[in-house]
Amino acid sequence: MLTKEKTNTGIIDKKGFLKGVIKYLCEDIRKLLIDIDNDIADSIEEIRLRAGKPVIIQNYDNEWFLEKNGQLVKETRNPYIPAQEEIIKTLELMSENSIYAFQDEIRNGFITLKGGHRVGIAGRVVLEGCSVKNIKDISGLNIRISKEVKGCAGKIIRFIIHKNQVLNTLIISPPQCGKTTMLRDIARILSNGCDEICFKGIKVGVVDERSEIGACYRGIPQNDLGIRTDVLDACPKSIGMIMMIRSMSPQVIITDEIGNKGDKDSILSVFNAGVKIITSAHGYNITEMKSRREILGLMEEKIFDRYIVLSNARGPGTLEEVVDGQTMETIYRGD
Repeated sequence: MLTKEKTNTGIIDKKGFLKGVIKYLCEDIRKLLIDIDNDIADSIEEIRLRAGKPVIIQNYDNEWFLEKNGQLVKETRNPYIPAQEEIIKTLELMSENSIYAFQDEIRNGFITLKGGHRVGIAGRVVLEGCSVKNIKDISGLNIRISKEVKGCAGKIIRFIIHKNQVLNTLIISPPQCGKTTMLRDIARILSNGCDEICFKGIKVGVVDERSEIGACYRGIPQNDLGIRTDVLDACPKSIGMIMMIRSMSPQVIITDEIGNKGDKDSILSVFNAGVKIITSAHGYNITEMKSRREILGLMEEKIFDRYIVLSNARGPGTLEEVVDGQTMETIYRGD
């Protein structure tokens, strides 16, 4: 049964994330979050709603519980506990009272809101053979706040462009250390060009399997990926990279989180077509990458010219190390 509640488009503008996210929350939770501290609001990365459990607000190094009086606290005494009906009502608002219209996204475990905010979904999975047909009895939502950090790739772009040529690059990073944000900014810089290093813009193809780089809403990227960028949204990398080469003639392809079966062959196809590749993988260092068959094969064939290692030691996107992919010599090491 669909809720009759409407989204509130007139919510205050003093916090950037409120305009894109809080208007979709059910009324009781929305009222509590409107007046939270500005400094916390600006740093929020996730809002987690779980039926029968406290609402948790997170950034990259802290979490807070939402109290019934609207306060955010580190140790909760009187937490706001949403009922499952509130979780479902929130998802209905996010899907504009038409969950069915978002069914293709929901079966993948998430939906994307206008503005690029991504909402992960937990509940009872309905299978059709070996494939997910639907997720029902929704019990949890993880609202990930989309934040563009334009210029965040300024420090590493000089390692990716050499003599006005783009180098095949693998960015290695643990979760929530900024690798996707970095890829997004790299796409923007390569697409628009960069006067500081006398680099003219080139055609960029983004294969966005998890809808995180461009954060497309109804096919349109909500993040700035540059004026010469084309996006294949929610498309498997192994298929999308070949499609992009055949259809859009990119000079560089950017994608996220390689390591699955078939990724090696797809990247080799990109390489053999003379198209540059910039991608990422979960990990803490280059040694860890050698334990993954798909990535080890690419390393042994010296496909990548640069390995860039990130951490959150000094905040997300901390540059730890840059290694030459041909000689395996370290050319930069963080403090």
